Amino acid sequence: MKKWKVFQICLLTALILSSVLCLPAAAGDDQIATGDSPVLQRIMEKGVLRVGFNPLFKPFSFTNEKNERVGIDVDIAELLAESMGVRLEKVVPDSFSELIPMAQNGQIDVIMAAMSRIFERARYVDFTDSYYDTGITIMLNKLRAGQLRVGQVKTYQELMEKLEKQGKEDQLIIAATTGKGSIRSVPEFFPEAKLQEYPTNEQSAEAAAKGETHIMVHDEIFLNTWTSDNRDKTLYKVIVFSEPYKPDTYGFAVAKGNQSFLNLLNMFICDKLRAQGYFKKFMGKYVKK
Repeated sequence: MKKWKVFQICLLTALILSSVLCLPAAAGDDQIATGDSPVLQRIMEKGVLRVGFNPLFKPFSFTNEKNERVGIDVDIAELLAESMGVRLEKVVPDSFSELIPMAQNGQIDVIMAAMSRIFERARYVDFTDSYYDTGITIMLNKLRAGQLRVGQVKTYQELMEKLEKQGKEDQLIIAATTGKGSIRSVPEFFPEAKLQEYPTNEQSAEAAAKGETHIMVHDEIFLNTWTSDNRDKTLYKVIVFSEPYKPDTYGFAVAKGNQSFLNLLNMFICDKLRAQGYFKKFMGKYVKK
């Protein structure tokens, strides 16, 4: 009988220990499992997350008065690094077009640059789910557009209908930025218009504001931010159409062959940025309604 009780006690102890050992580890007890992702493995081994940012795209990435790199994407990257338990290294290339090659060559781990998720780019990198839904719209110079009798229009549909009615579709001049997703929309939505390319968003906007072109096409958040920051150049002179003519979404981008890292980033977007409201919080820091 005594032997049986001893056996029962040992068995109970073993069951208790087994159940304790099988419990999920507390958050932070173990490093993130890297799975099949060489980039994620490199991040965890070195303890450094290298993020490539847009050189200049206010409010997502820009320098403040103290010459510090700030913006929505920067805040997101800092939150991601903190959540992963690693140090953030900010990488800012000279031009936006350098970011995808840098990810492919292993110079950066992830692109966080208000980058539009488009098919042409997806051939070279993999995109996460959207972390910001936006759209490509029009900034119109009312005086210059008035020469085509479209200075008072407020929508893409109205603009194109009036130009078509007058037979002036081929006289419309558009400013757009080289290499950006918005410039790829021009052939489809403005098939007869004349395109003038500029190397930066700011130069494109300046050109439209000065009347070098009738309109500029770009993401609505950039156009609204730029016009607000440049009231002396835009007040009473230009209008930004409130309704985008083409939907657009931003995603993070990583080198191909890193599905585990991509899965982690998607969960970060779903949980941290959306469910926990961090994106809304970051947006509120830089965009005042």
